[in-house]
Amino acid sequence: MATPPVNLQRVENALRELDQILGNLQQRADVPFYGPTMLASMNAIDQELALRAEKARYEAQPEDSALHFCITSAVALLEVSQVLLNRSANPSPQDRERQWKTLVAYTKTAGRSAYRAASILTDQKDY
Repeated sequence: MATPPVNLQRVENALRELDQILGNLQQRADVPFYGPTMLASMNAIDQELALRAEKARYEAQPEDSALHFCITSAVALLEVSQVLLNRSANPSPQDRERQWKTLVAYTKTAGRSAYRAASILTDQKDY
């Protein structure tokens, strides 16, 4: 029995729902995250302050922080699905490269967010 094709509209609906959930979570409390690129642009004192702010928030509210990163990961995975479902049958080399870069970026976000959530929940210090 063949599986039915994934309905793009359902993926987009799920993405909208998760975006709303993420927005509601961010209204409750901002979860700080300073990625490597942002940290590299800071001086040493600002880097230390940023990392302390992250650590303090994650330790004070680990479940809420982890939930934020779980939803972020889910959103990124749905965005991967959306890109895959929207791809054209015969993309130009430029379009194919752009799609590939988009998929890589979303996949990295999903993986890193899921890892961060797991690290927070297991009380690891390598957020």
